[in-house]
Amino acid sequence: MARYTWARIVGLLLAFGLVATACGGDETGFVPAIIEDTPVDEADTAAGDEEAPADAGADESVTDAGADEADDDGSADLGQVTISEAANCAADMPPLERGTYAPSGDFSYAISIAVNSLNPHDDQTPATFAYYSWMYEGLVRQEVDGSVVPWLARCWETNDDGSEVTFYLHEGVTFHDGSPFNAAAVAANVQFVKTAGPPQVIPPVAGQLGIVDTVEAIDEHTVKFNLTAPGEILLLSGLIRNSGLMVSPAVLGDAAASPIGTGPYMWASSNPDFTQNDLVAYADYWQPGLVGLETVRLEAAIDQVARLDSFNAGQYDVAVVRLNDLDLLTAGGTSRNSTVRIGFVVADWTGEQIPQLANREVRCAMAHALNRAGIVAQLNDPDAANSQFATGPSDYAYIEDLDVPDFNMASARERFAASGEEVFTFTNGHLPAGFWPTISSAWGTALAELGITMQNEALDPPTGGEMFGRLAQGVHPVQIIPFNEPNALMSLVARTGNAAFNPSGVSPEGVAELVAAARGKNFADGEADVAAAWKIMLEECIFIVNNTLTTVVAYQDNIGGVHHTQGLPIHFWPHGVTKS
Repeated sequence: MARYTWARIVGLLLAFGLVATACGGDETGFVPAIIEDTPVDEADTAAGDEEAPADAGADESVTDAGADEADDDGSADLGQVTISEAANCAADMPPLERGTYAPSGDFSYAISIAVNSLNPHDDQTPATFAYYSWMYEGLVRQEVDGSVVPWLARCWETNDDGSEVTFYLHEGVTFHDGSPFNAAAVAANVQFVKTAGPPQVIPPVAGQLGIVDTVEAIDEHTVKFNLTAPGEILLLSGLIRNSGLMVSPAVLGDAAASPIGTGPYMWASSNPDFTQNDLVAYADYWQPGLVGLETVRLEAAIDQVARLDSFNAGQYDVAVVRLNDLDLLTAGGTSRNSTVRIGFVVADWTGEQIPQLANREVRCAMAHALNRAGIVAQLNDPDAANSQFATGPSDYAYIEDLDVPDFNMASARERFAASGEEVFTFTNGHLPAGFWPTISSAWGTALAELGITMQNEALDPPTGGEMFGRLAQGVHPVQIIPFNEPNALMSLVARTGNAAFNPSGVSPEGVAELVAAARGKNFADGEADVAAAWKIMLEECIFIVNNTLTTVVAYQDNIGGVHHTQGLPIHFWPHGVTKS
């Protein structure tokens, strides 16, 4: 009797706005999930095989310990596949090939950003997945090509009107404290994220599940999300980020002190500021063949020169590197990918702190002074200049007729003079390393030609939590920031109206209505509303986008399985990473 080895790949390219669903059938009105089932002889796939589990939600070449270590340009292609009846949620699912537990070696990762703690709910910065993903997992995850795949859930189904999404969970999964991962644990996590509040859960993380009305444990391994409107895409967009990372119910509210998840590695210790974090292999991991390392050290190595030198000296197995430093690498390979959009938010666009910023002509004069092409050339990423969320005409919510100021200092001076406003000084807070000071300094130099003084401050502590915390509080009238949500709709939801990242609490006329309309539709039908709302924010010079970021991780020659994840800066999934 044949059974099936299969890789479940959901063609939901949230990073680039392509839409799909999962678990078979096309009754929901979405494009069906793309799944391949390959019949294999039972004798060839007996329990205890050392094959990489294809049910891991990734192509075998991605998780296999012997994966090709040549440079990865980020253009992952998992191939064209089709759905078979054996993969339908309504049918019996094939057994999970769990592999053999055989970790080997001590591993170290030098990360370019620090973290507030190992509580995944007190920081919404995608780059911090470089820490969290070793210990925590979610129902779904974002794959190396940007698609969303089932993970702790083996599949999901959406009802006809898109208001209910039901997940079917893998059996035999446990948290590091030995407690079972089941539907009750999912419900407890969702309820906690939605209601706990700071400091355990920051508002932006709670907001990632804003589309959720209630969640029900149908049985031990089935959980249903009841949504406030048709919103499968918004739900998945939230679940692939911090709000979806599952914490043992026993430590909800205390995950900073006791970080307990279901991931392949368990927390062992951290220093007081979490710049050095030690983990050990989890022997009872539900996919033991994906636990490739005995110990892991995650280290915040903020100084980019020291980080590169230490990597070249063999002190780190993997390190974040700048594009400008690629020629300085002396060994190993690299994996790179497009991740998020970088730009500025005029948080004080209503002029509460700086009255001049309430004048659109002032804001757009400032935008004329942003030399996108010159800045990305400095960053050694000449094709990265971008003035909107979408990166090209084929992307979700691309704006064809966008009219935003291009770099033109003569126009900047004329526009600022015509505004009739006095010169002024404002502060901008940025992370201290990498591209952040480069972009901030370049714009500040240009603004000085208008008589506008931009005082750039390095963030202390140098964490994503600090960056977004300052934005939420409106500390800086103008702030450099990543537009790091998985899609353009979620970015608007997080940054307009009364959302956490809109300290003014208001948006230009028409924006709130467009966002509300988009949220009440399915993802495809809401695209025109999303594009129209973004167009207003950009043409009002409140969002000033500079570039699409490319980030790079370098790995030593004896490290396998490092494949950068599209849409998540400086991140690769630890599952299947090995050291020989």
